[in-house]
Amino acid sequence: MWTSDRWAVATRGVFATVPTSKGMAGSPPSEAESLALETARRQLGSFAVPVDRTDRIPLSVAVGRVLATDATANKPVEEAGISVDDTVFDQGHQVRPGDVGLLRATGVSELLARQRPQVGIVPTGDELRADASAAHEVETAGFTLAQYVDRWGGKVTYRDPVADDAPALRMAVQRDLTRDALVITGTEPGDTLREVVADLGEVFTDYVDIDPGQRTGVAVVEDRPVLLLPESPSAARVGAVQLLRPLLKAFADAPLSEHPETRATLTEQVDSQGAVRTFTPVAVNDTSASPLPGVDLATVTRADGWISVPADETGIDAGTTVTVENWDYLP
Repeated sequence: MWTSDRWAVATRGVFATVPTSKGMAGSPPSEAESLALETARRQLGSFAVPVDRTDRIPLSVAVGRVLATDATANKPVEEAGISVDDTVFDQGHQVRPGDVGLLRATGVSELLARQRPQVGIVPTGDELRADASAAHEVETAGFTLAQYVDRWGGKVTYRDPVADDAPALRMAVQRDLTRDALVITGTEPGDTLREVVADLGEVFTDYVDIDPGQRTGVAVVEDRPVLLLPESPSAARVGAVQLLRPLLKAFADAPLSEHPETRATLTEQVDSQGAVRTFTPVAVNDTSASPLPGVDLATVTRADGWISVPADETGIDAGTTVTVENWDYLP
């Protein structure tokens, strides 16, 4: 799928030619060689072949699933203008709560749906444990991402933390190559984990132009996309929302819907480093958005939403009307 120094990337018909990390032996790419967010998305998405495994499921559990075939009517529904054998919903349609009533009215009791894409999440770090103790920290980044994956339509396998030991890390990566994608947290450029991944496959970049989360890596092992996320819960969350969520939707051949948005007036100036897309958590009060200090776990958990500063801008002035995206929306 790629040549010795360049490879073609494609996501839903969008093609680009991007240099890989080959030919950069001796040291990992520097921050100056980091990838734009859209390029990183295309690199991951180029390996997202839509899942062809299917399940026959009853209507009662069909919401959120993606149709593997057209759903056709078994009974006519005159008020809807539907006759027997008419297509009610096309292949690739993601079933919504309101759709199941119409399907039931047409005599459909079960559907053939794509299986959910499978994702392995592997936290890494000597200091981490699944449960907190006096000597170790409780693992939070990977655990939180597992909840997001489930909500985004993936089927997740969340692993216990793996120590920074090359043989153990190698076994952990290889164990989850049966999944459609692999997410590894607690990693940064030049560490043992990235050396292991580079030995097993390809690390295309060690940096992506997002903040927090610039030390996010993009890799592939045995045609499985691998997302390498920093230890910081906020950086991991930004990387997952911006890169993992589109990847899962591509695997499911499902639409990438927009997050719910609120327009609000920024109460304080937000600064951004040049050439990097910056994401800032904010608290929303009526029509005002107040930037939250810091990007620690408690701060990002209290956020009502996130605003972003484009890579070609250096900040947003106080008093500007901004768009706040709610990444944690619950209907």
